[in-house]
Amino acid sequence: MSWSERHFGQTSSQENNNPSPQAVEEQMNPGLTGEYDLALREKAAAHQPPSPPEYMGLEGEYDEQGLAKRVVKALDQEPSLDDIESLHITQKGSTIVLEGSAPSEAILSQVKEVAAKVDGTEAVDATQVTVAA
Repeated sequence: MSWSERHFGQTSSQENNNPSPQAVEEQMNPGLTGEYDLALREKAAAHQPPSPPEYMGLEGEYDEQGLAKRVVKALDQEPSLDDIESLHITQKGSTIVLEGSAPSEAILSQVKEVAAKVDGTEAVDATQVTVAA
């Protein structure tokens, strides 16, 4: 079962969009990496008013769990990370919250790194994760 199926009951989409630089919303913070998801922001800009980055859904629509869904989608696309059923992802505003247990510190670090790269992520909280010995 994929991250998307387990967290949101949906299968992941393997879309590959070519971002347009004109789509960048200058007033919105791109998150930890400073990189915008230009294709998604272009879709979100079609909605008036555009959603803040943490509430942009998979297709740019307003979604209260949009950031968590996009993190889960990014984890599904990461070949080095298999589905870790003991780790759960939620969001509180622009913070990604990891809960549960991770098989190793290295896996947890990879998950945190992937989450931090998603446009709109301003923090990754892993204080509720235990690492298997």
